[in-house]
Amino acid sequence: MMNRIERAILVFVVMAASALLKPKQVEGQAGVVLENVGASIRFGEQITFFATIKASIPIQSASIVILDEGHGITHVGQIVINPDGRAEFIFDAKQNTLRPFTFVRWHYKFVLVDGGAFQSETYFIRYDDNRFTWQKTETGALRVFWYQGDTTFAQNAMNVSLAGLAAINEIFPVDLTQPIDIFMYPTQNDLLLLGGETWAAGHANPATGVVLVAIESGDNQSLIMEQRIPHELMHVMSYRALGAGYNNVPAWLREGLATLAEVNPSVEYDRVLLDASGRNAMIPLLDLCASFPPEPAPAFLAYAEARSFTSYLRDNFGSSRLIELARHYADGVTCERGVEIVYGTSFAQLELRWREATLGENAWGVALQNVLPYLILCGIVLFVPLFVGFNAIRKKR
Repeated sequence: MMNRIERAILVFVVMAASALLKPKQVEGQAGVVLENVGASIRFGEQITFFATIKASIPIQSASIVILDEGHGITHVGQIVINPDGRAEFIFDAKQNTLRPFTFVRWHYKFVLVDGGAFQSETYFIRYDDNRFTWQKTETGALRVFWYQGDTTFAQNAMNVSLAGLAAINEIFPVDLTQPIDIFMYPTQNDLLLLGGETWAAGHANPATGVVLVAIESGDNQSLIMEQRIPHELMHVMSYRALGAGYNNVPAWLREGLATLAEVNPSVEYDRVLLDASGRNAMIPLLDLCASFPPEPAPAFLAYAEARSFTSYLRDNFGSSRLIELARHYADGVTCERGVEIVYGTSFAQLELRWREATLGENAWGVALQNVLPYLILCGIVLFVPLFVGFNAIRKKR
């Protein structure tokens, strides 16, 4: 009796396991096969998606679904399948601008004449700038690409990258579990053609681990490398340490951390900062939470302020508190609230202490400068009714 029960249980377990482990098929899947699936890029112009499609059941309609990860936009297009099964779809990259070196993902959808449906697996390609013949050198997970200059130029860039990672490791733990690709362009105009601010000399796509920098030739080429490459690498490392919440971190802290990673920072930071302080032209830090000004001069001042304030926080409270602040921001707390949680004071009070300690400013003067626009507004609001009332009384007399 026990043997029969055991056999019955065994049969049931085998049948249940078979049902659970059997791969689920999309309706119509057995009737559609995709071969030679791929895509070719003509950078700045188009992406051609192609595949050979075989179906045992006639296909009524077919479409391609394209996800532009850089902008988070999905495009859908109808495709025509030739009698020999080949299909091609041309995506216009001029009309639908794509961010360089971001991923484009796509899949196909089919409706069969018998009413069945099939969706293919998802494919992907990185939208690389293939206008040039890139050369490459690599050390571990670091890969440096260039198309103008010799191998010494590339090795210098690699050495600077390693030095930058060492500086970053003093603040954030360095994560090289995924590769980092550094693409070096010979002029700033080359970067401008890829999109971005006219004054930008570097850009990072932290999620994909791609860094773009302009490294011009000249006597100060090494200095430029030491500033720009570590700066952009910090953006990648910050993202890897904080995850997708990195995008919630205020601009002043993101860029402040990046400037701290610069191996040989610009002496102009201090000069511009002191000049603005002397002219009472400092940008309130709360105005630098969402973004930096688009104009070159105010933007550089914003970088200078961000570097100085972030440096002040690190030197006076330690890197661990700075990381804690970044993590709170990544979790979604507001710009002011993050400072209150980590440093136990208001954002305004901490800014006053920074400006007093670093720039020698009078705390009351800074406070007055920050509230002056509101005092003027209050004065107008109060004065106008009093003036109108006074005139009305005079007329009655």
